[in-house]
Amino acid sequence: MTRRLQQTRNFIAIIALALSLANYPNNDVHAGDSLYGKITAVKQANLVTIDYGAGTYDIYIVGVDIPADRIASDEATKFVSNLILNKYVRLRFDGRTPDGKMVGRILTDDPNFGIKDIGVEMVRSGLAIRQPDYRGYVYGEMSAAEAEARQAQHGFWRMAPR
Repeated sequence: MTRRLQQTRNFIAIIALALSLANYPNNDVHAGDSLYGKITAVKQANLVTIDYGAGTYDIYIVGVDIPADRIASDEATKFVSNLILNKYVRLRFDGRTPDGKMVGRILTDDPNFGIKDIGVEMVRSGLAIRQPDYRGYVYGEMSAAEAEARQAQHGFWRMAPR
């Protein structure tokens, strides 16, 4: 894809997004909404900032728990940064936590990497575990990714008993 074509595509996406957000009171988003934008910060492995052109949102990646251990947490944050920092992504809003935090799925938009769900990739790498009570992954993606990480002993599964 040429640079000019990519710029045109980004411009059209921003205009479409701006028009669609104009219909929401206070530019509020709702579960099921989708946004295209650039990840401008990875604050921790499961918390990123997306710039969608008309503003930014801090989004928690839904369905994953990151390790409490500082070294493992830093490794997970570095992994996410390498995948999406300063890159364009698709955000699928899942909703808000009881304390108002915005949560959603982050999908890559990288021609070399393909379209990947960042939460699933974190679990597959063994740098996060799936939230067992999260029901949003109806096709078993998280469970399959966790089983794959455990079998291959990726990430913290290297130390876990089999």
